[in-house]
Amino acid sequence: MVVLLLFSLLLAGALSQDAEPIRETEIGRQGGFVALRCGFSDVTWSKNVNGEQTDVKTLGDRRYIVTADGTMYISRLKEIDAAVYTCTKFDTPIKEVTVAMAARPTIAISPSDVTVHVGALIHLPCEAQGDPKPTIEWRVGRSQLRNVPVISDDLTEEEIRNYAGGNFLVTEKGHLYIRDVTPGYSAQYICMATNDGGSSWATSRVLVLDPPKITTRPQDTNSLDADIIGIDCRANGNPRPKITWRVETFENITIVEPENHPSGRYETNAYKTLRIRFPLPSDSGKYICVATNAGGVAEASAILQVLITPQFREPPKDAWVPFGGSAVFSCSVFGGPTPVVEWFKDNQHLPFSQTYEIQHVTRPGEVQERLVFRSVKFEDTGIYECRASNLAGSSRHEFSLAVTDATPFPGDRFVSDALDYAQEFVQSAIQETQIILKARFNAPNFHPTPQDLFHMVRQPTRQALYMAMSAEVFEHAMNYIHEQIEALNVTSMERNNRPLDSLLSPDAIDHLEDLSGCHRRKQQPKCQMRCQAMSFRSHDGTCNNIKHPTWGSSLNKINRFLPAIYENKYNTPRGWGRTLPSARLISQRLIRTHTIKAHSQFSVLMMHFGQFVDHDLAQTVAGPSETSFAPFLGLMCEQTCTNTMPCFPIEVHSNDSRIDAACMPFVRSASICGTGDTSVFGKETRVREQLNQVTSFLDASTVYGSADQEMETLRDRSANKGQLRVGEESIPGKHFLPIEDNLIPEEMENDRRCIGKAATVFLDCFIAGDFRVTEQPGLTTLHTLFMRQHNEIAYNLAEVNPQWNDDRIYEETRKIIGGVMQHITYQEYLPKVLGVEGMDQIGDYTGYDSDVDASLLNEFSTAAFRFGHTLIPPTLFRRGENYDKFKLGDMPLHNSFFTPYRLLDEGGVDPIIRGMIVQNLKLPDGKLSDSLTERLFNVVAQVALDLAAINIQRGRDHAIPTYNDMRQVCGMRRALDFHDLQGEIRNATTRQLLSELYSSVDEIDLWVGGLEEDIVEGGLVGPTFRCIIAEQFKRVRDGDRFWFESDKQFTQEQIRQIKKITMAKVFCDSGDKIEKVPVDVFMYNSDAHKFTQCKDLPKFDYSAFVDCGGADYLRYQSYLYDGTPGSTDLTGTSDAISNGPRTTTGTFGSTLTPGGTTGSPPDEGTGTTDSGTATTDGGTDTTDRVTAATDGGTDTTDRVTAATDGGTDT
Repeated sequence: MVVLLLFSLLLAGALSQDAEPIRETEIGRQGGFVALRCGFSDVTWSKNVNGEQTDVKTLGDRRYIVTADGTMYISRLKEIDAAVYTCTKFDTPIKEVTVAMAARPTIAISPSDVTVHVGALIHLPCEAQGDPKPTIEWRVGRSQLRNVPVISDDLTEEEIRNYAGGNFLVTEKGHLYIRDVTPGYSAQYICMATNDGGSSWATSRVLVLDPPKITTRPQDTNSLDADIIGIDCRANGNPRPKITWRVETFENITIVEPENHPSGRYETNAYKTLRIRFPLPSDSGKYICVATNAGGVAEASAILQVLITPQFREPPKDAWVPFGGSAVFSCSVFGGPTPVVEWFKDNQHLPFSQTYEIQHVTRPGEVQERLVFRSVKFEDTGIYECRASNLAGSSRHEFSLAVTDATPFPGDRFVSDALDYAQEFVQSAIQETQIILKARFNAPNFHPTPQDLFHMVRQPTRQALYMAMSAEVFEHAMNYIHEQIEALNVTSMERNNRPLDSLLSPDAIDHLEDLSGCHRRKQQPKCQMRCQAMSFRSHDGTCNNIKHPTWGSSLNKINRFLPAIYENKYNTPRGWGRTLPSARLISQRLIRTHTIKAHSQFSVLMMHFGQFVDHDLAQTVAGPSETSFAPFLGLMCEQTCTNTMPCFPIEVHSNDSRIDAACMPFVRSASICGTGDTSVFGKETRVREQLNQVTSFLDASTVYGSADQEMETLRDRSANKGQLRVGEESIPGKHFLPIEDNLIPEEMENDRRCIGKAATVFLDCFIAGDFRVTEQPGLTTLHTLFMRQHNEIAYNLAEVNPQWNDDRIYEETRKIIGGVMQHITYQEYLPKVLGVEGMDQIGDYTGYDSDVDASLLNEFSTAAFRFGHTLIPPTLFRRGENYDKFKLGDMPLHNSFFTPYRLLDEGGVDPIIRGMIVQNLKLPDGKLSDSLTERLFNVVAQVALDLAAINIQRGRDHAIPTYNDMRQVCGMRRALDFHDLQGEIRNATTRQLLSELYSSVDEIDLWVGGLEEDIVEGGLVGPTFRCIIAEQFKRVRDGDRFWFESDKQFTQEQIRQIKKITMAKVFCDSGDKIEKVPVDVFMYNSDAHKFTQCKDLPKFDYSAFVDCGGADYLRYQSYLYDGTPGSTDLTGTSDAISNGPRTTTGTFGSTLTPGGTTGSPPDEGTGTTDSGTATTDGGTDTTDRVTAATDGGTDTTDRVTAATDGGTDT
């Protein structure tokens, strides 16, 4: 004890001899830590706060820790930690340490985007300021430029050109020079400035122009009897050249961009091969391929000669004509050269007679003759022949004329005229619609109306348009025949008393079916029983069910829960001729609201994801024309208030609070051949049915499309890695969706224009598997995330299965994404919609059932699943990096339709993702926000549409059953009056309004009644909608041969991995820089402090997906995805993965190692760089032209080592 006391006295004396404490400075950075060492134990540390020394222990800040040896550690440094700290022992200051915060560097001089020609010298200036002085490094895409010579800033341009070394030079200040550039140097260049305070960067996009070069020239072609002619043309260049065609026929007719020709016979695929369907002699001529890019134009041409043996476009049909009646036999023949037609009877040239005449019309390559009998006699009975010949050969067609005493099929005589009439009016209406819309959309001062925007989300694909048009032609031809028969008093028009097929002979029906195009609807797909067809679903959904190949497929009939209730029993809507309450009136009085009530449990993601699921399952094909048919030809549906096909306008009352017009426009959905009036060729009268444009399976068709042609447009085959196309970068390594411009083949283009920041500025839209992708920013965000998720998974699958080709990687990834979509929908989304009882109705999965039809139900798509419209709030939240207020604010819904700039120019997907998480769902109270009833697609002060009224009118258009019919099917008692609804609609005011609007409880529309029901416990819908939705999703699951939980699709281990991917993980993996989320992002949670770090979510193990049949499993078993977006973590030794790291030396003069050691730049404002493995962003990095091939094959995206053909991405 004495010794210790003496030691303390000596120490105190030593300290007093040096009154001035030692002074030091420590530099820290935000988020880091500093260690302040005193040199003595048992000391006290104080902080200078407002000029006073305060013991750090009294501050209550757990970040300050003093250890036994006297060292103080300050962790997670903040700006407030910058201060003077004093170490004291025995009340004597020993040391003062000033803690200063290192400043993140600032870019003083930034490079700009550069466009140059081949061989140019590029100068990218970049200088940074900061304390400590920052260091500058350059990256190209994901890869850091290494071993680049450093030169003086004083060198002249000539000295730089002649400097010995590689193509890259960096000056002492950090400027980058690139010499002798080729198109392979086109990329994004990143100047990264780094010091202890963090990193800042600036980017420059370099485009090296390479004028187009025709690599595959069109070849002269002589064609004989071909159904289709293809003329190939390929071009290289940078940017990728756009190829168009020009035709100069031998008849001195010039056709510019023939793929847009009204005939529709010309089309181009994604590679711009020009195809001519059913070529005519008039197609003979000079075909010029024009390749254009910013660098110039190149042309190549070929001569096409069409030689066609005469073929019958419209052969004459057998006829049974009563004595004295008239008969017309039309013989329409085409060929090259133009054929000569001759008529024969009983193998003899037809002699001259007063009883008939021959009418003759000739066009280049085509001749049409009619043999017309004004008044037939019995001697006219016989076998006739129309014979056509030219230099290519001859054709003949026999037909018979029978003159009878009776009239067994009174409609036969009108078939030809009926087809002419129907085709003329339907095609004229469709062409008129297209002409009006194209002129409107392409006008320089174009201001879209709400109807224009509504048109964009309902416009059918070309194939759907063809099918819809065929049904319209057949239906109008049948109407014409009925009218002619009635006019002649041959029979009555009591269609329900006399079968329709009794009016026409079987041959006449076949004739109508063939020439209208309806015969194609009867054709069944032939299912291939090969390995790929059994392993992977088709894009159009066909052959999912081998026994019933069209069940669930795209462009298939929408099924029904209950029989349709058309007003005339087979095709006119409810309310077409009799009085029902106006859909607009119901919307105004019962459904619209300005008061928004928040759901206390669920987040607004329920609404966004519900729309994403809906678009995966349903897209009713719109009517092929928005112009009314005769007798009001030429009037758009927005210009008439008369019910005339296809227009079914919504009545507006004179006291309407907003709309000063008699009606709102509405166009009926298209019908399918063989239903409505077209059901005659099916030998029975069947009600009008609608078409689903997408597959009914939950197969992520929103990502991949519902047709092979859509799939080809979306895929990026350049790298052979199974990737999807991407657009411009959001942040380094993360891409937006691709833009339509120069990407969609012309045959798939729709008249779509998206809105810029100024309401009068219009942009190209994003493209995805569903063309409604840009309808609203939340939906666009989900499309973007799943595109990125595909590319990330495809990248990693390719890493663990290097033997797989492009198609295998793509299909395996698509299968996984489909499983992820199914898992999230059934495990996270549906239980919150249906509650426990609804999920019990769906039941546990017991395996695939080939007797279950997964096709869409009309009651589901037209009524029940539209409950989601009640969940839509008038404002969409956006949040900043820490879930705080976003600098650009929230988005009013009515100003956010078709606005890709909300993502491109306003912070990317992350603010929207965070907004989805922390915004309450709108309470489903049977009401729609007035943003949807009064301001739907409201732009440029135009009169907006009303979504509630449209939903009601669509239900009547589709003749879905009434609410009372459907509730009875779902196990509830049929209501005899409005009071009987009180068990499901307890609100007396609502029941009173229903009774005032509807004359009978039996007239209540299904959507209206279902919407007003009380919500089931734990769900978002009432019992009727729960019944319908549960039944639909049970069928979708059980009737899908490729359901992810089926034993034949994935192993149990693979299924476990798929179930790790929740919506929260999708946000983490595929957002720009999402770092923390709630575990269940569908549940409302606004407290970001309670969120889970993304790195703590379950990790996806790719070793479960190693193809053991084609690779050594042990080589890849330690490959584990670490869950960090844009990175991979190869655990274990390098030999376990690739027998040693592979490196490739490119012409940049640097050695590149797969995986790298540098990360992509951080999200702006973080002040840190991402050290670790190199980013792989989940998508093809089209700007990364540095990284050489590492897959043992040709790297077609390596624009430096592989660009020997002028820089074209092959």
